[in-house]
Amino acid sequence: MTNFDVALKNAVRDVQADTESRHVPDFDRIWAAANSRARESRKRQRMLAGAAAVAAVLAIAFGLRTTTEDEWRYIDADELLETTSWSAPSDSLLPVHEFDIYQDIPVLIESTETYGGALL
Repeated sequence: MTNFDVALKNAVRDVQADTESRHVPDFDRIWAAANSRARESRKRQRMLAGAAAVAAVLAIAFGLRTTTEDEWRYIDADELLETTSWSAPSDSLLPVHEFDIYQDIPVLIESTETYGGALL
């Protein structure tokens, strides 16, 4: 056995003897302390929730207090509607064609048969 093993064996024996000689507190005392800590934690959570609710109500009240007339005073609605445009998000996925089928109607190639119609 090395010196490290002997020191470890002595340390384990001392800790075990110290642990066994200590007095274990009663269950009722431990339970009461746990209940007290839980009560204090719940009380703190309630106080924080109440403070957050008051802060939210005050923020909403101050937000509603501003008038909307001041916001639109510097914006001309007609100019805003004329300068904005909308396009579908899928338009960027479609290929660019040389003609717009809704604007320009392509020339239809006639069939060589008598009653054949257009070749489409």
